[in-house]
Amino acid sequence: MTSPDANRIFGTDGVRGRANQEPVTAETALKLGRAAAHVFKNLNPESRSREKHRIVIGKDTRLSGYMLENALASGILSMGVDVLLIGPLPTPGVARITLALRADAGMVITASHNPYHDNGIKFFRHDGYKLDDAVEAQIEEFVSSGQIDNIRPTADAIGKAVRIDDALGRYVEFVKRSFPRGQTLEGTLIVADCAHGAAYKSTPCALRELGADVIVYGNTPTARTLTPTVAPSTRSTSVTRFKNTRLRLALPMTATLTVSCFATRMASLSMATISSPYARWIC
Repeated sequence: MTSPDANRIFGTDGVRGRANQEPVTAETALKLGRAAAHVFKNLNPESRSREKHRIVIGKDTRLSGYMLENALASGILSMGVDVLLIGPLPTPGVARITLALRADAGMVITASHNPYHDNGIKFFRHDGYKLDDAVEAQIEEFVSSGQIDNIRPTADAIGKAVRIDDALGRYVEFVKRSFPRGQTLEGTLIVADCAHGAAYKSTPCALRELGADVIVYGNTPTARTLTPTVAPSTRSTSVTRFKNTRLRLALPMTATLTVSCFATRMASLSMATISSPYARWIC
């Protein structure tokens, strides 16, 4: 007898596992793209853009992201839904861009803090929030049952993929607007460890546009280095290097902290609180 979990694809936070092994394979990603496109079209028969339905796909910097991105996009396009490719962006950024572009859903290819050889897929509703369990169950059912195998749009009904070049700028502007009004980071020196991850561009950019002087580590992703450059056990030693400087904050960009979270937390921190010559790690 088949176990109820035998066809289980979704976990507690989307799909996740070792890349190129089930369920994180190109074959399953293609099926997920087809199933998700079908479900999202049925949830909202009229596209929010009043044209074809559109789904945003973002990712982090893992090597396997290229494989999964193309597989997902192919599945979505084959169901007559357009794809908006935004490239590497933190998960909150993908959610925000999904809302800003009036897309019908969003997907981000990431395994968060997991090692680089893992990967995963998270899904968002059109408003940028996580899918309800019931919707995930529908997608899972279509993947495992093959019910949509015969749905094959042709000719002009097939979707097309478009790369959105200004997604990074849109997200940075959103982050800046979330910063406390009237407050800047002028005269503040910040060390940011981007962990070679999805925030490797957005974090330094947003901080600099808020006025900070930024020293950046971990901003040259190679798809195999998704960990903080400065390990927690050595942060105090690393910060000591800047003892006689204007350093105010040291910022490790992990799965639990993106620059948008940083801006929100800054609202509860005064400059006096962080005026020690030793940096305060915000974790």
